[in-house]
Amino acid sequence: MKKISLITLLAFLTIATSAQSLIPTKFGIKVGLNFSSLSISSIEGVQPTVNSSQIGIAAGVYMHIPLSEKWFINPEVLYSQKGASFDYYFTHDYPVNKRAEYATTNQLTLSYVELNPIFSFKASDKLALNFGPSASYLISEDYTITSAKNSGEDAIGVNILLDGFYESTSLDIGLNLGLSYFITDNFLIDAIISTGFMEAGTVTQPNETGDSYPAYTVKNRAAVFSLSYLF
Repeated sequence: MKKISLITLLAFLTIATSAQSLIPTKFGIKVGLNFSSLSISSIEGVQPTVNSSQIGIAAGVYMHIPLSEKWFINPEVLYSQKGASFDYYFTHDYPVNKRAEYATTNQLTLSYVELNPIFSFKASDKLALNFGPSASYLISEDYTITSAKNSGEDAIGVNILLDGFYESTSLDIGLNLGLSYFITDNFLIDAIISTGFMEAGTVTQPNETGDSYPAYTVKNRAAVFSLSYLF
């Protein structure tokens, strides 16, 4: 069994080496737009209602490395903006038959440095199928509540809900699936769907007494359309 595995590995390396001698490794730049949204998981009493997609920048550099005539690996490093605007309603029942209802509108913008080792299969001269993991490191965040209100007569005299607090996660691991269309040998269009597997962050809602209620967690989702040029 070990001999078979060794022979298979040597055969693969031989094919890859032969392909690399015929097909040169290229370097490229990529510039595009990130149409991102959030997957929101909430606790009881919190009801996300609207999750509007947000447009951001996705740009960086990558390599186009041949493994064979059909298979390539395209490791890329990108600056990527993600996030969304969203509304939710929060209901909290207090003792002595009092209920407070809150409605908030939120904006969350997250900026990442992404490392994407993309595997590419050249299905034809013009079309390639792409897939691979993604590792994103958070470099900046901006979370704001653009409006908030305390509604209902029953809410009068109870603790007022303060602005939400966002606690981010620095690392996100995900999966990329997409297509590349080669306009020329060096100029191509990429379309990728990206899904984050890890929680990007958690939002809690404090009130004026200092108590804090966990509200929801968010995960990243995005569709990326970009132009690439290989040198």
